[in-house]
Amino acid sequence: MKEHDETEVEANASKRFDVELFIVHPTLDPLEISMALGLDAKFAHRVGEQRKTPNGTLLSGTYQDTRWRYSRRHETPDQWFVGKIAELIDCIEPHKAFLKELRSTGGKTCLILQFLGDGYFGDEIPQAILARLIDLEVGFGIECFCDPSAAGEMKNIQVIDGGLNCTFSVFQATEEEFALLFPEPRQDIQYAEDLALLPRQEEVEAALGWIWQRPIRKQDALGIHGTLFYELERYKTYYRAKREDAVDPSAVNQARRRLFGTG
Repeated sequence: MKEHDETEVEANASKRFDVELFIVHPTLDPLEISMALGLDAKFAHRVGEQRKTPNGTLLSGTYQDTRWRYSRRHETPDQWFVGKIAELIDCIEPHKAFLKELRSTGGKTCLILQFLGDGYFGDEIPQAILARLIDLEVGFGIECFCDPSAAGEMKNIQVIDGGLNCTFSVFQATEEEFALLFPEPRQDIQYAEDLALLPRQEEVEAALGWIWQRPIRKQDALGIHGTLFYELERYKTYYRAKREDAVDPSAVNQARRRLFGTG
């Protein structure tokens, strides 16, 4: 590991990273967590509430636990991040008793360092910092997001809902995010109501949150890789296999049947 005075920094190159506190608990109300820590959640839902997407569309089922996430965004021209980890620990350390109570009642708390794909980061987390987390009974996690648009690795998803004001908007997803939402081989149709049935629910919800932040103009979209229907489960009659090429032949014309090899 290089010492701080040896780093080579590009002039005026600002890079972003987040330091977050993530809490999962079987029974607590998110408002109780916010009040106890004196922090406002970036994202929260309560156990037993109706599931919904980041844009507010309701999904089937209810949340099985309470989830609460606080986030701080930082920008830097260099590679160092450990000081900002220490700052968040300073903020939560006075609430040590509450954090320990969370764990003793079935909850878990994790401090998350989140890199957003802006460039190189490198730092050393001292043992003293790790010891403070252990004393608080708080885990440490790392989340990394690449810059997929620079590598040309994006999938385009068109979103169609039942509202009269639907704009049929197109959003971009990474290969990994697309695979989470369209997990079956050759699948290019998905229903929002079925997202709750997918495995790795925490990752699915995170992927949706990032996808909504990547709209693309239709004229700039080089193809549509998947269609996501909201409140339109009636289309399951035609797309039972969740693939456009497996559509009911009665729903398409002869040219499309030839295209799909169905007639």
